[in-house]
Amino acid sequence: MSQKKKILVISYGGTIVMVVDKEKNMVVPAKNIDEIMELVPDLDQVADVSMEILSNKDSTNVSPQDWTRLAMFIQEQHDKYDGFVITHGTNTMAYTASALTIALGNGLQKPIVLTGSQLPLTEYGNDARFNFENAVKTAVVAAEQNIAEVMIVFSDLILRGSRSVKVSESSFRAFKSPAFPELGMILSTGIHFSSIVKKADPTIPLNIKPHFSNDIVSLDLTPGQLPGLIESIVTSGKCKGIIFKSHGAGSVPTEGEYSFLPLIKKTVGTLKIPVIVSTKFLGGNSYKKVNDECAVLALEAGAIPGGDLTDVMTEVKLMWILAQGTMTEDQVRKQMMTPYVGEMREII
Repeated sequence: MSQKKKILVISYGGTIVMVVDKEKNMVVPAKNIDEIMELVPDLDQVADVSMEILSNKDSTNVSPQDWTRLAMFIQEQHDKYDGFVITHGTNTMAYTASALTIALGNGLQKPIVLTGSQLPLTEYGNDARFNFENAVKTAVVAAEQNIAEVMIVFSDLILRGSRSVKVSESSFRAFKSPAFPELGMILSTGIHFSSIVKKADPTIPLNIKPHFSNDIVSLDLTPGQLPGLIESIVTSGKCKGIIFKSHGAGSVPTEGEYSFLPLIKKTVGTLKIPVIVSTKFLGGNSYKKVNDECAVLALEAGAIPGGDLTDVMTEVKLMWILAQGTMTEDQVRKQMMTPYVGEMREII
């Protein structure tokens, strides 16, 4: 009989590690590891499971400092375990998955699985136990197959973390990967991975870059929005990058007082601050080769296309690039348009 894989469960909050306090009639974080493990007693059948509670915060309050903390903790524990499972609230799980993917880089040698739930373990009919058990199983099978991905496991889907977005506040299938196929499925016959998963490359050392800049602004463009309102932010001296989530494939308003072209030209040309145009549509793509004059004009004014990055990864990647040190707008442009960890298709 082969030795069980060693899996470290890192508790970083979320409904999945909460229980119902009957006296207060409310959901509260579990008091300790034993309370959680008693509710999922069969985990030791599939793996040698250890658990460490790092945080019980609501994921709405998760910040880039938390991404850094997680990345550095995984680096410390990387060689001690065969795989990792991170419990996390659903609100910002896609952000943490995207951030860990790019912070840990291509030197990652172990699978990392993020999971959460819509209902706590103590609630009848919950999805927490299903997700928890299958996250551990996924980590085990991934370790057996030498897969080194940061993944989200939710319901019966296995998704690439850097390609994932939250699509529902209540559905048991709360996450999707709109512009990229699922990495695998969880079926009654077991964990089934596709051929597109990334395998560990032992020739690449684990050399993490875990820091992120807070100094970006990300805005949905809305009809009638006045560029002058945003210009005051850009010229404040505190903004190091800006993202416009467009109505289409990178288009921005181009007429009269609503035109964003002068603002883009000033921001990029005079202030030397990078401007990214992305799309707010799930599975969308912002790139130059489109039949959209407003998108082409935005790029000609100096904006950088976000390609098929998710809106989440667009923000995370820009924050990560800006934290790597002082660089020119052209250097930021090149890095934004270059795939690093399977987070996007190359923009040609």
